[in-house]
Amino acid sequence: MTHLHYDSLFNGMPVQEEYLPMVSEYLQALNETMQKAICEYPRVLALRVDPVIPTDISDRMTLEDYKGLISRFIASLKAIIKHDRQHKRQSGWVPDTKVRYVWCCEVGNNGKPHYHFFLLLNRDAYHMPGRACSPNENLISRVSRAWYSALGIAWNPQEPWVHVPAHPYYWIDRDDLNSFQEAFYRASYLCKAETKHYGLGVRAFGTSRS
Repeated sequence: MTHLHYDSLFNGMPVQEEYLPMVSEYLQALNETMQKAICEYPRVLALRVDPVIPTDISDRMTLEDYKGLISRFIASLKAIIKHDRQHKRQSGWVPDTKVRYVWCCEVGNNGKPHYHFFLLLNRDAYHMPGRACSPNENLISRVSRAWYSALGIAWNPQEPWVHVPAHPYYWIDRDDLNSFQEAFYRASYLCKAETKHYGLGVRAFGTSRS
């Protein structure tokens, strides 16, 4: 059972009031995931991205395809990040990072699911996210590769299939409460109750476990 949250503050932190009500359990899970990241790493990169499923692909997808999509995406992204860290480590010491995340699945007017992600990584490992379609490999391109892999399609770097919203990243510092609250405010959008559907057999919200 979930409970709706109607207040503009959650645990003393502002949320995006225009998207109230939100789900209290989702806000709590978001807060806990962010706390885990900042407890492990004194500097965290938080990134908002929206993986996109092109219409010609979503038209062919079944409910079973959607059910496994997020787990495949996360597994692929973790493997890509791990490989990148191992490759860079060959030339010397390189900071490692866990891939922590919060995601939600919403259903639009077309009746199809779409996804929003909030990624949390060690900022000493990834300082900036980079840009989509950049000739240089970066965090955004790695997210794109993982999404293609989850969909079972060969990666095309010129069509990243990842929407990067305006001002997509935040630097969270352990000794700067304001930086935490700003990132929490941005990510609170994922916790809104509207457009969440629970009768489709597809989860509406999830976070990393550790």
